[in-house]
Amino acid sequence: MKPASIFALQIDWLTDLRGRIQSLVARRRMPLLLAATGLFASGSWYAFRTLGLAPRDLDPQALLATVLLMPLSLLYSGLGFALLSRCAGARTTLKQATMIASYGTLAEALPIPGGAMVRVGALMAAGASAAQSSLLVLMTAVLWIALASLGCSFALWLHEANASWVMAVAGLMGMLPTILWMLRHVGVVLTLLTVGHRLAGLALIALRLHIALLCLGLLVPPMHTLPFALANIAGSAAAIAPAGLGISESLAALVANSVKVAPAAAFLAVGLDRLACLTASAVAVVANLMSKAPNRLSLGDDI
Repeated sequence: MKPASIFALQIDWLTDLRGRIQSLVARRRMPLLLAATGLFASGSWYAFRTLGLAPRDLDPQALLATVLLMPLSLLYSGLGFALLSRCAGARTTLKQATMIASYGTLAEALPIPGGAMVRVGALMAAGASAAQSSLLVLMTAVLWIALASLGCSFALWLHEANASWVMAVAGLMGMLPTILWMLRHVGVVLTLLTVGHRLAGLALIALRLHIALLCLGLLVPPMHTLPFALANIAGSAAAIAPAGLGISESLAALVANSVKVAPAAAFLAVGLDRLACLTASAVAVVANLMSKAPNRLSLGDDI
């Protein structure tokens, strides 16, 4: 069998698997939401207690830095969707792309894989086909996880952890075929831009987690937070719990000892970063809705 045929079968298998997970989650969305919320709340309480901290003990300057980074994170997400639109042969303005990305981030908090659904729907509205839109969203998600795995492997290698080689192999197995697929379907320039955008995203998440740990009074180099970035991305992509709530934090706690960080601190840092991103997206969406409200009211009976 030709390599292209084998890769196509792998893509079909991944698409089918994601569909099965989405169907399972949709049928059990309320129990999953309650379980995820309970895991996040109890884990946060236990983590604060383990560290001997209370929410009021968080460093105010680091918290301010977290808030100031949020507009950059929104802009990054908007650039990502604008780039995704170009890959699909469609066009969208940066403002529209940022709003779509903000809606997508909030949709991920629903007990369904809403973020992917919002992005696929927006691409279809821009003129892309359903199959093309779904495949692009899937492939860029695989690339995202693969690059995060490589970043995680480097951080683990710095700490001489044996798992670094496992993560490196997993990352390469995901990255290389995905890049080959993108080169074939969207071209060299868009492929390089997409990879560069994702690498910049890893650096941004590492910086955000570095600052989140500063909120807890811990100084951890941004490079060493990359395993937590992978946990954040993988937990959200799993579509098991809303926005990976509780899952990402637990994964971060599991790998924390590998980079000599307290598991409780890793749990809280990922949770704090998640809450900041969700809040920033919510503020952007509300501001967008409020800016449209006067125009709608001025239409009177034509609404």
